[in-house]
Amino acid sequence: MARSHKGIYTIPEVLERSASSFGKKPALIKRTEKGDVVTTYEDLFKKVNLLARGLLKHGLKPGDKVAILGPNSPEWGKAYLATATVGGICVPLDSLLTRNEINHLLADSRVKVAFVATRFLDWVMERESKFPGPEKIVILDWERGEPPSRTVTIDQLMRDGEKGPTIESRPALEDLCAIIYTSGTTGRPKGVMLTHKNLISDCAACYQAVDIRDDHFLSVLPMHHTFECTAGFLLPIYSGCTVTYARSLKSKYIIEDLRASKATVMLGVPLLFQKMLEGIHRGISKQTLLKRGVVRALMNAVKTGEKVGAKNLGTTLFKGLREKAGLGHLRLLVVGGAPIRPQIPRDFRRLGLKMLQGYGLTEASPVLTLNPEHAPKDDSIGKPLPGVEVKVIDPNEDGVGELAFRGPMIMKGYYKNDKATKQVLTEDGWLLTGDLGWIDKQGYCYISGRGKNLIVTSAGKNVYPEELESRLVESPYILEAMVYGKPLPTGGEEVRAIIVPDYETIGQHYKKGLAEQEIRRLLSKDVKRVNQNLSSYKRIKGFLIRDEEFPKTSTRKIKRHLVPKS
Repeated sequence: MARSHKGIYTIPEVLERSASSFGKKPALIKRTEKGDVVTTYEDLFKKVNLLARGLLKHGLKPGDKVAILGPNSPEWGKAYLATATVGGICVPLDSLLTRNEINHLLADSRVKVAFVATRFLDWVMERESKFPGPEKIVILDWERGEPPSRTVTIDQLMRDGEKGPTIESRPALEDLCAIIYTSGTTGRPKGVMLTHKNLISDCAACYQAVDIRDDHFLSVLPMHHTFECTAGFLLPIYSGCTVTYARSLKSKYIIEDLRASKATVMLGVPLLFQKMLEGIHRGISKQTLLKRGVVRALMNAVKTGEKVGAKNLGTTLFKGLREKAGLGHLRLLVVGGAPIRPQIPRDFRRLGLKMLQGYGLTEASPVLTLNPEHAPKDDSIGKPLPGVEVKVIDPNEDGVGELAFRGPMIMKGYYKNDKATKQVLTEDGWLLTGDLGWIDKQGYCYISGRGKNLIVTSAGKNVYPEELESRLVESPYILEAMVYGKPLPTGGEEVRAIIVPDYETIGQHYKKGLAEQEIRRLLSKDVKRVNQNLSSYKRIKGFLIRDEEFPKTSTRKIKRHLVPKS
């Protein structure tokens, strides 16, 4: 049964309410080799306001853009909250982007202040006429004496805040809070504009849909990812929960951090949970023959129980196994960012861990649907959150059409891109997702295919084929190229390409002609060249050679659905 929400407030109002209600309770915890660094709610409120006053002292005004670039940490969160407190607009950046991609986004958004980790300092400090840098740079993790000119450490900014101006104006619900770039391209990335109302409405809807208790979240996904920022950062603060930041994405450290923090909730993408499940099975396989037999017997008992309506036997029967695996306190796993194979949540549930699959888009702050805890359907993306409307546009005879959603969490639009905004937002507020799906009689939603060309990797990263295609055809030896996502058995897609060689140009450069293997070797060099200038998750993993041109529309667009991919 859904709970009544706590209310829709601006982000600084949420922080103030939680500081008043939860005081000395841990809000953010940073794990280090020397021990945990704990920030309580009252400390968080105090430090955020000092940072906010420090930003004002350094000339930041409401509506100015503030970039954040660095790994997950309490400092990242404080920077975000301080920016929101003074009415600034956060521009979270993906640390996996290339130097040129980051500088392009800094320039496109006209960032005035940038919070950056030390390892990105040189990138952000460069001042070229093509990529003008921010006026002030705040270093999130400086540890080496006096920082460079034009920079200030986050601790210095806090000290500046002690003598800074008071915060006289606060943002309104409809004010812009963040611009989230959905693509790290050097061409035309789209900046999703989200207001305070958008983000906190999504938090409130999630709070109603999920039984959030006195929970402890382990933060693993990058905080620039809207899923993690909203559901793994803002929602815990909204709910008075605690967040511990994992030291690494490596399974060994995640398990250690889960055990040490006693975390109860973790968000992740399919690949992360796939690796966790594989780790559990590996651990079981190393046990004695007798212990492996016991595990098989218990699993058979769980499966038998499912058939007669006993759904939670694994919670009790596998308690010891979960504790030994470091998962003893976990009660809820939430997966998003990419489709997941139904077998994975089913396997986790049999081991006594609930896994809920949801669906969302950055354009929706991002969560739109979630499976209910009491009745999940593992092949479904769940039901719409409270306050969210869904409909299927132009359904076929099977009820499959484009999914569209409407609700208070839907974005304001794309930054400086009215044309793209009008393509996805209708006049009456519906967000056209470009994803094909259907809705069953119980109200569960399903994704049956992607109407867009977007490739979603197993780690939940978005890859836009057009960007890669334009880079491939820069080669004189490539006539045409089509990039697509090849589905992986673990969920998500792998980036692949189909290349049409320019045999005429190849013949001019290689008078004697080239054998098929030599042409492949030649094209491999071009693919490698393109990959070198891309973020790792965008790189092309393999390609096919096609001897004839692609079928096209009258406007010369490739008819992708007519091109064989194997």
